Amino acid sequence: MNKQLTSIRHQLHRLAETAHRESRTAAFVAEKLREAGISDIREGIGGHGLLATVDSGHPGPVLLFRAELDALPIDETISLPHASENSGVAHKCGHDGHMAVLIGLAQTLKQRPLSRGKVYLLFQPAEETGEGVERMLEDHKMSDIHPDFVFAFHNLPGFPLHSVLLRQDVFAAGSAGLILRLTGNTAHAAHPEQGRSPAPAVASLITALQALPGSVLPSGRFGLATVIHVRVGDPAFGTTPGRAVLMATLRAWEPEDLEQLREQAVALAQETAEAHGLDCSHEWTEVFYPTVNHAEAVEIIRKSAEKLPDNPEIRDMPDPFSWSEDFGRFTDHYPGALFGLGAGKEHAHMHDTRYDFPDELLETGVRAFTGIIEECGLF
Repeated sequence: MNKQLTSIRHQLHRLAETAHRESRTAAFVAEKLREAGISDIREGIGGHGLLATVDSGHPGPVLLFRAELDALPIDETISLPHASENSGVAHKCGHDGHMAVLIGLAQTLKQRPLSRGKVYLLFQPAEETGEGVERMLEDHKMSDIHPDFVFAFHNLPGFPLHSVLLRQDVFAAGSAGLILRLTGNTAHAAHPEQGRSPAPAVASLITALQALPGSVLPSGRFGLATVIHVRVGDPAFGTTPGRAVLMATLRAWEPEDLEQLREQAVALAQETAEAHGLDCSHEWTEVFYPTVNHAEAVEIIRKSAEKLPDNPEIRDMPDPFSWSEDFGRFTDHYPGALFGLGAGKEHAHMHDTRYDFPDELLETGVRAFTGIIEECGLF
């Protein structure tokens, strides 16, 4: 195991910061990139994003590799010598490991210089909220960046350690966060008939929203609606509620299916509110586009994986994953692919308070990225 890279990962874990607040994390990454000999570093892109350039000085392919800066608003409940220093914030998705791998790639490129072409190392803010890529792409500091291919990986618990998980076309689902606000009017709790309580409408919507994908999408097409938060009224025993908030996450593999779910969810909410004499407003948040992989990029990853030490399992996934990834905005703009690296069949799952990135995977990630550069002929 690479002790230096493990130490870097542990330091990043301690620094854990949520989306839009990744300033210390970004500064630490920039420092490590400079130590690896990279002087061309653009900072403050789309927030706290960074872009490091390794240029051979000769014409050739241009590749971009991405890692994520942000952590999650989740408590650290396991005892770690490198535990998060920020209460209620921790790297429970493995972005600390993804960043360490990209820093390890920078170190490799110092020892093994490119003979042609160019490599970008991009550290993206706000992945967990689905905003980071769009903000970076809209930033003028990236207006001259036009890679031939973009690549990223995500560690995936539940699969054999070091295994490589591939899929052409849709790799990860699109999703959208829906916030519904229902407004009636309060009354004395002794006379609920004198008010317009949103409680019955909320109860109806919880069931109807979760059944929505099965009723509006074609048979066999994946869709999911998950109610993640409900608040009705205030804790006042003498008063019936007059307001309610319901939040749900909608997911689908196909872009058109996600749009259909979004339209039908809003229509359902409006109809339900009207039937109960309520006003209804809505807003969308944390919208992720499906991550669509390009066939050529997937085959480049496959050839790299076939040369990894110890012959890890290479698995073509029959179906996309149901979780979402901001990387889909990159593959909307450029050819590229997201792939998975197994984090262990019994490893704690992502977003679990017991999760910690497996350090054994760091070198696998660096070797996989280095192999992609080799397959593209930059060495």
